[in-house]
Amino acid sequence: MTDFPTILYRTPGPFKKPRGGTYATRPAADKEAFDALIAKGWFASYEEAKDSKAAKKVAAPAEPVEDEIDEVSGPTREELEAKAKELNVSYDGRTSDKKLAERIAKALEE
Repeated sequence: MTDFPTILYRTPGPFKKPRGGTYATRPAADKEAFDALIAKGWFASYEEAKDSKAAKKVAAPAEPVEDEIDEVSGPTREELEAKAKELNVSYDGRTSDKKLAERIAKALEE
């Protein structure tokens, strides 16, 4: 059983291991986030990430990791939709990101 919050791993990445190899990390606050990251190719341990065949195909070591945490940009559409589902906020494909963010903010205030 995994305790939350937890960290998931993927290789290669921007962080270097002392004896060679690189890795990236992503936090998972709950089971839903954990399962979503596992589905995207992240692993519960560095050893699993290193040993996976998929890890060797993800990216060359010199490439930046596409899933690095970006604390400057606003939330992605995927993140907005996940939060909207969590809060039971209605939306559809025609709902703009701005409008969806406003609805989420309003739901959080209530």
